[in-house]
Amino acid sequence: MSAIYTISQIQPFDVDRAYPLIEPVASVLDLAAWRRYCARLATNTDVADQGEQAWIALNPMGVIQGLALCELGDDFAHKRMLDVPIFVVASAADEAGVSKALIDKLRGIAAKAECTSIRFWTLTSDNWTRRLQRLDYSRWDHGVRLILK
Repeated sequence: MSAIYTISQIQPFDVDRAYPLIEPVASVLDLAAWRRYCARLATNTDVADQGEQAWIALNPMGVIQGLALCELGDDFAHKRMLDVPIFVVASAADEAGVSKALIDKLRGIAAKAECTSIRFWTLTSDNWTRRLQRLDYSRWDHGVRLILK
């Protein structure tokens, strides 16, 4: 399918519509907590140096088809990297297209921040709580790396 997706940072009017995407991978997260989290996110920049960011993929009809949370991090082997603890695609018709659009956006963010890689975390039953643990950012043994340089 050759749909064109708009990738943008989550805005207040998107928060409730994005909750069905985050809820399956964040079982401890209720809607009120999701709203509080989104209200604190860094916005209006393509460089994630201000903390976590949430990016959504919208199809041409304005339906949210994907969600990615990201934050800059450092790694002993790969130096500067973009960490992506949560990456969700919700499209029965064009999973590859939504994924590509989100990954292209994350590549752009990583390039501007001079990252050498993007790490997509291995999905567990609670990536939401794990993303709060600094130890999970420093671990080398989880996730898939997309090497950029």
